[in-house]
Order: sequence, then C-alpha cells, then structure tokens
Amino acid sequence: MRKIGLEEFEKTIRYSFKNIEILKNALTHTSYANEKGIASNEKLEFLGDAILEFVSSEYLYENYKKLKEGEMTKVRASVVCEESLYKIATKLNFSDFLYLGKSERLNRWQ
Repeated sequence: MRKIGLEEFEKTIRYSFKNIEILKNALTHTSYANEKGIASNEKLEFLGDAILEFVSSEYLYENYKKLKEGEMTKVRASVVCEESLYKIATKLNFSDFLYLGKSERLNRWQ
C-alpha cells in the first residue's frame, strides 16, 4: 500500500477541505485510532451514511416523480449500500489514503 498525501486525495475527489483535520479523521480506521489513542472515523461514517441517504432520497424524489415510495426505497437501497460504496471507493483508490493500524494492514495483504 503506498501512502499518498491529503492534497492528492482532495484532487481525486475534487473537493478541498476547509478543515484538514476532519479529512484526517474521516480517513482514520479504528485499528489505527486504537494504536495511536485518537478518534476513528466511525462517528463520521455514521453521519456520512445518513447524509448520503438523505441526498439520494432527495435526488430520487425530485427527479423520479413517477416512482412510488416503495420503489424509491428500493432504488436508494441499491445505490446506498456497502457493495456500491465499495465499488466507488475501489475505483477512486481510497485505500491509498486510509490510516490503517498494523493488524489491518497485515490482514489486507493476506
């Protein structure tokens, strides 16, 4: 795993953070946080999941007026799910930017 600077990460996602500490926290896996005695990304992940669900819900509501509530729920669930998000993270090479603990780094390469 090669480690890349946060500036390159910002270029990859086409967004510049006003507070770089939030970005560092968002990229900090629990394994790394436990080793260093710092906060992990878990709380931000919880918040991010809710925001992603809201934004996709609003998009579906505004752009697919003929879909019924149950249909919108199914579409949203297929888009905002672990598999879809994993594909996007893989495509953008997010793993190059994560702060991982020793145990997690070893597990990813076995």
